[in-house]
Amino acid sequence: MEKLDSSAIKFILFDVYGTLVNISDKRAPFRQLIQIGASQGRKPSARDAEIIMTQPVGLLEAGELLGIRLTNDERKQLGCDLHAEVESIFPFADTLPALYELKNRGYKLGLCSNLALEYAGPVLSTLPQVFDAYVWSFDVGAIKPNPAIYAHACQQLYCSPRNVLMVGDTVAADVEGPRSFGMQALLLDRKQRSSSQNSLSSLLELCEMVEYLL
Repeated sequence: MEKLDSSAIKFILFDVYGTLVNISDKRAPFRQLIQIGASQGRKPSARDAEIIMTQPVGLLEAGELLGIRLTNDERKQLGCDLHAEVESIFPFADTLPALYELKNRGYKLGLCSNLALEYAGPVLSTLPQVFDAYVWSFDVGAIKPNPAIYAHACQQLYCSPRNVLMVGDTVAADVEGPRSFGMQALLLDRKQRSSSQNSLSSLLELCEMVEYLL
């Protein structure tokens, strides 16, 4: 397990999807949008997801941004699929107990996530109001592991990177990127698929690792 400098940690940032919440009815409407564009002769780009997640636009606006033409039926179907996804968002069993425990211990908490605009609102209605910072890629104009998004988080929290612990389920975005910026970081690997022993299998393990501040 990664050895933490617990005495330095005052703030804990969490990734959202795959870390705090999950989608039980996955429809991938944005992926469908890209596929529709491909059927029109538009070549998919590795930057498509970055473009979508760094702009404060909805699903249909993203189509316009990428130059993808949609029929009325396609608009309707994509809208239905997006609605089904966001209605199926739920917190993992360990999410709420861990958040309340960490908050009660005196830590300031934040969200730091790469996501499209329409996935932010459902998170706010699903999770408790225990957060001191909300760092969305579409607000910052950058996605993890771009250092700009970690810098934005530190600005919101009025803190130094060394005082922040990032927790998430993606190695590059939630571990390597934050550490390169000077933060501490831990990988949440619920299914223990990583060969690294420096990972958590549950958010409750995090509560066992950090100190009481109060």
